[in-house]
Amino acid sequence: MKKVLLIALLAVSAQLQSNAAISVDQTTNPAVLKLNGYSEQTADMISVSKARATRQEYYTPDEAAYRKQNKFVRFWRKLYVYTDPAAEDYSMYHHDTKTTPSYTDL
Repeated sequence: MKKVLLIALLAVSAQLQSNAAISVDQTTNPAVLKLNGYSEQTADMISVSKARATRQEYYTPDEAAYRKQNKFVRFWRKLYVYTDPAAEDYSMYHHDTKTTPSYTDL
């Protein structure tokens, strides 16, 4: 009887799970993402996606600094981005995504 009880106790204790309560806000927090090995760009993309889902404006620190520049600096930056396809123009997530094709897609 003791053996059966011991085996039953071991079988039940082996199947117990640890229920760690982690919310979506905790897993998508930029600080947590950076600590888990994700890049800063990935953390910014997740923050922009979360802000877009809640219809809020969110700009990364680089975008905010770019938006504060005067119009001449922005013009030269846009010209540089136009000529160099590898340059970042800070419009990756800040554009309207249309699901229907139009003539501007050509």
